[in-house]
Amino acid sequence: MAEAEKGKKKITRKKVMYYSTLVIMFLCVLLIVFLLLFQVRKIKIEGNKYSSTTDIYSWLQEDDLSTNSLYLMWKFHFTDMELLPTMKEAKLKMINPWTVQLDVTDKTVVGYIDLGDDCVYFDENGQVLARTTEWWDGVPRVDGLHISDVKLHEELPVSKENKKAFKSLLEISATLEKYELTPSKLEVDGADVYLYFGNKCVIIGNDNIENRISQITPIMDKLGDQGGTLHLENYDSENTIISFEKDVLPSNEDTGE
Repeated sequence: MAEAEKGKKKITRKKVMYYSTLVIMFLCVLLIVFLLLFQVRKIKIEGNKYSSTTDIYSWLQEDDLSTNSLYLMWKFHFTDMELLPTMKEAKLKMINPWTVQLDVTDKTVVGYIDLGDDCVYFDENGQVLARTTEWWDGVPRVDGLHISDVKLHEELPVSKENKKAFKSLLEISATLEKYELTPSKLEVDGADVYLYFGNKCVIIGNDNIENRISQITPIMDKLGDQGGTLHLENYDSENTIISFEKDVLPSNEDTGE
């Protein structure tokens, strides 16, 4: 009887060892699959206009485990992973175990100022996004702001006399984007902002901005190639009179140049 019980115990131990070995082998296979199959070999980046592709790669793979696509997906979606300062939002998806795609929406760059040999770009909140010698297509230059120095990812340090105009400029820029208008230049003069579209200058004042900007495109279409100054600073629901001074632009003295 005792020998039979000993025999049963031996068989049980063998079964335990056998199944334990199978489990360990299975876990090893899973680990190999996890490490090899889900190894990131390609990262597709879409939609970035101002965010550097190199910076995005470094940001996505800032730690050693980020070379694994499963880990990267978990980290992106379930941790407090901060976006790059130039990004408004980003979405990460897995194309296959070794390929991920990041869809980027950059912050809106509303303008740039010349500072020495550099172009200083800022967003709709007045935050400095970049300082570079490169000129970004489709971004208007802003003249008339008195800036001595800037710090990346901080608010543009405009002078006291420019505060009101700069606030208007940010509102104007956001509205221009809505109406798909890109001026060649924005000019700050005291509390006023002038919009230049080639050989035309548009003055819209500091209030009723969206209503006034909505008038620009149809009026420009009617004016054609004529140059001059379009006055919208008094336009509102009660005063719909719009004047155009042909071949007349604000003088250098008026604009502070």
